[in-house]
Amino acid sequence: MTTRTTLRRDLADLKQKVYLLGEKCIEVSDLYNSLLENFSNNLNENLTTVYSEIKKESKQLNDQCFLVLTLQQPLIKDLRFVIGSLQIVLNLEKISEQYYSTLSLITDINLLENNIKENLLKMANKVQELLKSALTLYLSSNLSTLQESLKASSEVGFLHDLLYKETLKCVAQESGQKAQIEAQTLAAIRSLEKISDIISNILEQVNYIIIGRTETTSQS
Repeated sequence: MTTRTTLRRDLADLKQKVYLLGEKCIEVSDLYNSLLENFSNNLNENLTTVYSEIKKESKQLNDQCFLVLTLQQPLIKDLRFVIGSLQIVLNLEKISEQYYSTLSLITDINLLENNIKENLLKMANKVQELLKSALTLYLSSNLSTLQESLKASSEVGFLHDLLYKETLKCVAQESGQKAQIEAQTLAAIRSLEKISDIISNILEQVNYIIIGRTETTSQS
């Protein structure tokens, strides 16, 4: 087997593993969104388990990327793929960390006003759609869907601003436990926005892998 054949096989294996790691992040997102609808300790534990798996697999993929870089001597295009994939792995780990870090903030989510809860779930679902879109883009290397992903990112930003102002107003009007719950919700809202920003970084890395630039074109 030639060196190039080995490299092709290793790159294909890397791509598949990164995508599977992304699917686990989607699983975390799905569990998180289910917790927003109806919090339960069982879902909480499931999310924690998947989060631990992501942390472990991220380390393994990080090591695999460096092995390819040091042992296979990839060409420029392949080098872009490995470096871009490495950054995507790091970003997927950050996404799972953002979800995990706010679990304790949503335990009393059912006590929120209905409109806040509904908009929070809407924002969370939009973030999940954006994550799925970014992973599909990574797997297909087809930039034709990039603009739709960027549009979804803008929609997340709009929902964040709307929901943050709405919740902040409620915090100012409430007191005691209700105000504390709503203040915690502000942190969860901000975390979802951060996840959206991290997914935008993934889109930039896919752009880099395909055409050698991280800048993505803004929507018209």
